[in-house]
This record gives sequence, structure tokens and C-alpha cells, in this order.
Amino acid sequence: MDNIGSPSTTRVPMAAYDRLSILIHWAIFVLVVTVCTLGFLFYKLDYRTSQAYASYYYWHRSLGEIIFVLTIFSVFRRTTRTPPPEFPDVPWRATVARVTKSLLLVLLILVPAFKLWRGAYGTMGWTFFAWHIPGIWPPNEPLGRFLTAAHYYSALALIFLSALHSLAAIWHQFVKRDSLLKRMSPL
Repeated sequence: MDNIGSPSTTRVPMAAYDRLSILIHWAIFVLVVTVCTLGFLFYKLDYRTSQAYASYYYWHRSLGEIIFVLTIFSVFRRTTRTPPPEFPDVPWRATVARVTKSLLLVLLILVPAFKLWRGAYGTMGWTFFAWHIPGIWPPNEPLGRFLTAAHYYSALALIFLSALHSLAAIWHQFVKRDSLLKRMSPL
């Protein structure tokens, strides 16, 4: 039995992630919370009449593209650097953590990629703050609807997995008390 609710009896000093990895992790966290909040705010607004919609959408897209770039950069760094050793845990939790982190990275790339791909068709184009690049292909409404739905549902999956990841970190900190959070602490 792995004593799910009991504090850890072994206090092994854990190697932390490097400062840049920690900065990227928390920047992505803040950006994801912001982008999801903006997305839910403008989702219910009428884009034809709401001035708030245009502002929320502008920030949602631009910040989402920053998430995309930061995640690509983070994945690239993971291929060129050795991360700290895996946190010792029971096999099933270690597997769930590894799969969850991998899926989070995939979704952090896919969610904005679906909208970037959508922008390639018709008049939508790509917008990054003040820069706008028009779409390169003619409008394709069925594909546009599919990519918009893929963006939305993969964002919901990202929110779910992010919540699971956060709850696991909180559980490790306050229930198991095994100092896992120190590996990614910005302090």
C-alpha cells in the first residue's frame, strides 16, 4: 500500500529545474489562466456589436500565440537539456504525472495551432498585437468550423489537465508534504 493520504516519511533533497524553465512554466501558467478567462468572457458576447469582444479577442489571440512560442521553446529546451531526475513516487502516480505533463505540452501546442491554422483561410489571417498577416488560402467554412471546434474542445481538455496538474501539486505540498513543489518554485 502506498499510504495515499499520509505525509512522506522520506525527505530526499530534490533537484530543482533551472531558473529559465521555472520562469517559462509560471509565465505559461499565468498566460493560460488569462487566455482562458478572456476566452470564456468573449465566448458569450456578440462579435458584431460588442466592443469588449474585439478587445478580449485581440488579447486572447496575441497572448495565445505567446503561449505557443514559449511552449515550442520549452519543448526544444527539453530536447537539448537533461531535466532533473523524476520525482520518486509510486509507479502509477509517476506514470499519471508523466502522461499528464506530456499531454499538457501537446495541448499547449495544439490549442493555439488550431487557431493559427484557422487564420490561414479567408479574411481572418494572423494577428499578433499590432501586426496582422492576411490569410493565405481562400475561405473554407467547413474546415473553419472544424478548427474552431477543435480549438475549443482541446482548450477544455487543457483546462481539465491543468487543473489536475495543479491539484496534484497542491496534494503533494499539503497532504503528502514531500516538497515536490520546490522543484518548480519561483522563490
